[in-house]
Amino acid sequence: MTKFSVPSLEAVTAPIVAAGKLSVAQLEKLTSFQFALVQDYAELGLSRLKAATEISDLAGLKAYGEASVGVAKDVGAKAQTDAKALVELLTGFGAEYKGLVRV
Repeated sequence: MTKFSVPSLEAVTAPIVAAGKLSVAQLEKLTSFQFALVQDYAELGLSRLKAATEISDLAGLKAYGEASVGVAKDVGAKAQTDAKALVELLTGFGAEYKGLVRV
């Protein structure tokens, strides 16, 4: 007759608990990243609105328009950098999850 061993409750739940803790830690990192982005882009938008309210003549409008071209270029570059950072963050998450899996 073959004897079967029953794993302990801790042995069964340990991987689930580790995955849960990892998920919470990753959610914290992702949330922090997203809040930082929201703050950056909100500050940018507000600064442009404030600049727009300062326009009082044609020269001011021209200066605002010229500055807006530079801002648009900067925003495009920032969006690319932010997207790359997000990809790196998510790739790191995947690697951490793979570390939990035993083959």
